[in-house]
Amino acid sequence: MSEERSYVIGTHDAEIERLGVQHRVWRPSVLEFWRRGGLAERMTVIDAGCGPGHAALELAEIVGPAGKVIALERSRRFLDALETRAHARGLRNIEIVEADLASFDWASLSADLLWCRWVLAFAADPLRIARAMTTAVRPGGALLVQEYYDYGSWHLAPRQAAFEDYVARIIARWRASGGEPDIALALPALFARAGLAIEAVRPVVFAAKMNDIASRWPMGFAREFLPTLEQGGDMTAEEAEAIRQLLDRTEADPDAFVMTPGVLQVRARKLER
Repeated sequence: MSEERSYVIGTHDAEIERLGVQHRVWRPSVLEFWRRGGLAERMTVIDAGCGPGHAALELAEIVGPAGKVIALERSRRFLDALETRAHARGLRNIEIVEADLASFDWASLSADLLWCRWVLAFAADPLRIARAMTTAVRPGGALLVQEYYDYGSWHLAPRQAAFEDYVARIIARWRASGGEPDIALALPALFARAGLAIEAVRPVVFAAKMNDIASRWPMGFAREFLPTLEQGGDMTAEEAEAIRQLLDRTEADPDAFVMTPGVLQVRARKLER
């Protein structure tokens, strides 16, 4: 399978841009999440599954020249995008590592903080990766993980049965592909068993009107994922077109809202020996 096809939507330019919008939507919440986790200057931070590096660039600016960000990602195309942006910003404190998180030697790293967002939900063995991640964090260090806990909470208002059926098909395709969209529900107990102290578990859901940038994150994904279901035989061309028209009508409705899929931010601390 090509790199492009092995990702949920792909690694092309339009997807890099979509991920940039996604990061802008989540940026205020994520900055607060990092702050509460103790992110500070001079730290060594791991960005596990960094994608094209929208978060890695922010982390590098926060830890400063005396700190370091280790950006782990298996997509060379995503890493090239990160390298280009880091160079443009004059950031020299990002160590780029091309690696598959499932086979990576996590014990070879030693970091003050590990950040991971929307990676474990797509992994074939997410719990094994999550356990392995804990070995890369020093005693006293933090793991900050953001994953979905209730993907089925994605709704439109006014409520649309056809859209809810579409979301159910996305979830079914996701699980058939070997992922688990609600993986966050398993993480607090797993981290506790791995010897970490769970400091906070916070659910985050947005309710956004169509003129709010926050709506561009879920509505954009809704459009971009339609070809995946069509090509996989999970949806006919006619059904896909009906969803596109529904999205058009919703985005043109000044009173419509989108309720985003439920996300859990899990903050855990590695206990001192």
